Amino acid sequence: MRILKQLTRKKNAFFREIKFHLINYRYRNKPKRGSFDPTLIRHVLLLRLDDKVGDMVVTTGCAKLLADKGYQVSVLTGPICQQILAGSEFLQQVYLYQPRMSLSQLKAVGFDAVVDFDDVKSYERFKLLSELRPACLIGFNKEQYKLYDQSITFLDANSHISQRYKQVAKLFAVSDERYHYYLPGDIREREKVSHLVAQAGEVELCVAINPFTASIDKDFSRHQIAALIERFHTLPYRVCIVMVGRSEKICQLELGMALHLADSSINSAVEVIRCCDLVITPDTSIVHIARVFDKPMVAVYNKRKLKDTGLPGYRIWAPGYEKAQQIVCEEENVADVAIETLWPAIKEQADRLVEARK
Repeated sequence: MRILKQLTRKKNAFFREIKFHLINYRYRNKPKRGSFDPTLIRHVLLLRLDDKVGDMVVTTGCAKLLADKGYQVSVLTGPICQQILAGSEFLQQVYLYQPRMSLSQLKAVGFDAVVDFDDVKSYERFKLLSELRPACLIGFNKEQYKLYDQSITFLDANSHISQRYKQVAKLFAVSDERYHYYLPGDIREREKVSHLVAQAGEVELCVAINPFTASIDKDFSRHQIAALIERFHTLPYRVCIVMVGRSEKICQLELGMALHLADSSINSAVEVIRCCDLVITPDTSIVHIARVFDKPMVAVYNKRKLKDTGLPGYRIWAPGYEKAQQIVCEEENVADVAIETLWPAIKEQADRLVEARK
């Protein structure tokens, strides 16, 4: 049975590759790319098909710049990102992306430009874009694919991810001097978090700790989290600790002396970050959510490289703002970093915040 499944996967991958080349062959006689004229653009659709929250948070900076310039901006993304964008007044619409979805609603809008931010080159993506048929399709590092009307060359191992998005603003003749991330939040989740934190009584510091990422090699261990909580509670001032993450995973850690919100969602995490004074997290979307609110933070990264480009993630996806301190570890797994390595930076941030309030 396992061999049959492997053969089926290989067969499907083979035919997807053929169909991918057929799509590109269809555009072989497309005229040479001309210059981009932003005055012809009114409706813009931004693609974030992978539903990655960190990518979407950074994308909001570009979306807001375009909207402020008068463009009507919509987003096509997955269910989690659709949830965090709900209520974003600068967006015309947030469409839910689903594999093999009907494109009739999107075609009816008649987008003047579609921006594909990813370096992904797959049959499924190219099929969607070819069927959508926007007036202008903009992509990154797609010079060889004539499906794209404009290709922005950007592969810089030393530039923050936001610089990539600023290239789109530049293409649209929009100033990027005020590039900020934006999340509307959820008032109901905000009230839940406020009620949760109130259970701790009067405290001098509220700390959000996020243990988990989408990759095991970037996660904190239970030992690390328990040690951090213990050390926070030995400080000469009262500290409230709120755990960030899905409640079922947090409960499995069986941590005492820390609060967590039951039935939490991505919007719960947003509101915990908004509420707390200091954020402790590995390399994940929480880093960029913390930047939305300009929160003091200690973020711990390993040196893994990005899957699609091989570029160093710890540079490109660094926090990128003054109040954040990034610790880049030599260990392959963040869980193997000694707590003694992390604690001095964390304590320094905590002490500074408490001292500033006196």
